[in-house]
Amino acid sequence: MRILAISDEDPGTVEPFILEKGITYPVGISKDRSGYGGGGIPHAYLIGPDGVVVWQGHPASLSEGEIEKATRKTKDFYVRKVTSELKPAASAFEKGKLNEAKALAEAAKAKGGDADVTTDADYILARVNQFLSFWNKTVEQASAEGRYDDVLDALEKIQKHFPGTDEASLAATKEKELKADPTVKAELDAWKKLDKLIEGVRKAEGDPKKLKPIQKKLEKFIEQNGASKAAKRAQQVLDGTRK
Repeated sequence: MRILAISDEDPGTVEPFILEKGITYPVGISKDRSGYGGGGIPHAYLIGPDGVVVWQGHPASLSEGEIEKATRKTKDFYVRKVTSELKPAASAFEKGKLNEAKALAEAAKAKGGDADVTTDADYILARVNQFLSFWNKTVEQASAEGRYDDVLDALEKIQKHFPGTDEASLAATKEKELKADPTVKAELDAWKKLDKLIEGVRKAEGDPKKLKPIQKKLEKFIEQNGASKAAKRAQQVLDGTRK
């Protein structure tokens, strides 16, 4: 699951708020709210993997149970209706067999036929490439940011959905290297500990007595993990609690 927040306020207002609240998910800024719809502020949307809005309302009323209920029937992989020649490829795609879907789409396109066949084949190939490109980009960006849990998740997805390919082989090699790297292991452990501390900050919001011991733990965490990406994030969170 991914969270994205959108604010229509200026960066000078938004950035201190992010630090103060210990927000770790991306926050974008847009002055144009015409495309969002909805009611008052704040207003949340729960969007399924297929891009369909399955719930909307005040975020305080959205529980984990509601998330599970709303997304239970959504699909991770979906395609629009296609010509009969491309139905096997579409079926493979919707089952997560992305490499098989790619091969079937390429075969249908190679046979020629009418323009609809070519159009639908290109559409499925583009959908396959969207996932592969997204996971490869995640590996690149998350590696640079030290978010190795996201890196490993993306590498596992490439192997699962593209078995027997060069992409899967490279992903397997990369995964093996990362898991054998003590620096990566230390970073993963640090992020797990930091996640718990951030949760503590959220629960202690507005209560200085509860917040003080968490600040002490953050200070100790930073001291123990000073060279890590997680420590830099912990410093941001700590600074936010003191504003």
